[in-house]
Amino acid sequence: MPPLWIIEADAVVRPILAAAVAGVMPEACIADALPPEPVPLGALILSLRAGEEWPDWLTAARVPVVALVAKGESRAWPAGWDVLEKPLHPALVRGALRRALDAAGPLEPDGETLALPGGSLHLTQRLLVGPQGAARLTEKEAALLHSLLKADTPLSRPQLLAEIWGYQADTPTRTVETHLYRLRRKIEGLGLGLTIVASAEGYRARRL
Repeated sequence: MPPLWIIEADAVVRPILAAAVAGVMPEACIADALPPEPVPLGALILSLRAGEEWPDWLTAARVPVVALVAKGESRAWPAGWDVLEKPLHPALVRGALRRALDAAGPLEPDGETLALPGGSLHLTQRLLVGPQGAARLTEKEAALLHSLLKADTPLSRPQLLAEIWGYQADTPTRTVETHLYRLRRKIEGLGLGLTIVASAEGYRARRL
């Protein structure tokens, strides 16, 4: 299931909005701005400054949107958006989000999305989402993390070389270690409850 995104430029207000809608959806991604490229959205709380525009892709996205706008601002808002004027009580945001979700109908699970502790991995978009935002993965990073998540036992370096890169076991390369290092940094930076553990048997993804 795609996550709820909360977009607020003010670092003080962001946690207030997150607390106001806690529990309405199972996963939330909090950021100061929407990415310029489409991202998986289950719903969106979008705080806009006076005259601020939103990405073109959002207008075409068929997702529940609660827009928090400057007082007195009058524009042609996209159809279906629930628009609230600031300042406002946080409880109003929670109510508006519930109304928007009810109007949109039930969210169906996405077969290309893997749930993680505090976030998710979206395979089609190669997007890793966590409490601190989202990070785009390379094709190999996404395949590597997917393999580690679905494996029941640790995966050895030769297994990963063969499965992800199509290399022979004795290929002289550090590509596995390099990709794991970059992947760990992205996981940690997003605040996910996940780590990649190395042992004599190989590598595995462990939920914290």
